[in-house]
Amino acid sequence: MPSAPPVGVVIANYNNGAFVGRAIESVARQSCRNLRTIIVDDASTDNSDEEIRNCLSRLGDSRFDYIRLDTNVGQTGAIKRGLAQLDTPFVGFLDSDDIWYENFIERHLCVHMNADFPVALTYCDSHIIDADDHLLAGTAWWFEHSVSTAATFEAPGVPTIDSATGNFRFPANGRLTFHPHWTALSATNSMASMMFRRSFVDLVLVVPDSDLRLYLDYYLSTFAGLLTGSIAIHDALYGYRMHGANKHSNATVMGGTYNSSTKDWGPISNHILQLVQRILDEEAPAIRAAFGDWRHANSKALVKRALDARAPGNRGAWIRFVDSLSAKTQSVLKRGRSVLSERR
Repeated sequence: MPSAPPVGVVIANYNNGAFVGRAIESVARQSCRNLRTIIVDDASTDNSDEEIRNCLSRLGDSRFDYIRLDTNVGQTGAIKRGLAQLDTPFVGFLDSDDIWYENFIERHLCVHMNADFPVALTYCDSHIIDADDHLLAGTAWWFEHSVSTAATFEAPGVPTIDSATGNFRFPANGRLTFHPHWTALSATNSMASMMFRRSFVDLVLVVPDSDLRLYLDYYLSTFAGLLTGSIAIHDALYGYRMHGANKHSNATVMGGTYNSSTKDWGPISNHILQLVQRILDEEAPAIRAAFGDWRHANSKALVKRALDARAPGNRGAWIRFVDSLSAKTQSVLKRGRSVLSERR
């Protein structure tokens, strides 16, 4: 049987000296060993450089290399610098304040190799942890649920505590969801949740660094949803850290429908969608050659409609009304199918 391909990892760091060592060590512990990892320090002003060098010295692992930038270029620029050192067919981007669990790369790689449909992107659920690695929430899948009445959930979704270590233990659920279509309501997870096909990243990651200093995850996942679809892994395979100084996640986990940020998402998402729209135009020949005329035209139409829906005035209001009605209809149909299935 064929062997597993190598996977490239980029850890882009800026002023996360307190956490970057733990991020690096989590990659070193991966069950898949055929890795190449580039750590890029984006001109940090804290003790990051010292922490990175000390960690790499302790590990003594030839699979890791380090680049320190003299000028801050932002998330996208730093990741591009790391990608330039990699030639692997699959890549993942670990935020330097998060940690991957030991089976992160193995599980993502296996899902990418499913025998049903190849996609550009797989992404997974995450646990929410604090600065000291304490668990705050067992899922970030708030965007997968729209519960308005009493609901039951299975006992395997509740962890146990190891009395010897005090650590939580979550059973694997093994669920996967293929999302073949993108909508303006599509959601994935943070940058650290994702693994991409490198050829796809090279095709669409052509924006200037200054146009996309942050939110590369939303940009890439939008393109993946439009052009290939994506697969969600319902197991939490990493810890997303909320430590109080996150670049985006500045909120508090209070329960309910978890929202990690108090920032106004509308202007941010509009900017990213406008970038996607621009690249669909500028890179039209390459995208058509890779995915065909229909997929390119459909992607342009979907993004345009999403932006039109957010515009002020009657047109935007009408599109929002139609989308809301469609979503409610789909929800009713889904509940109806579920009831029929239970009665059989």
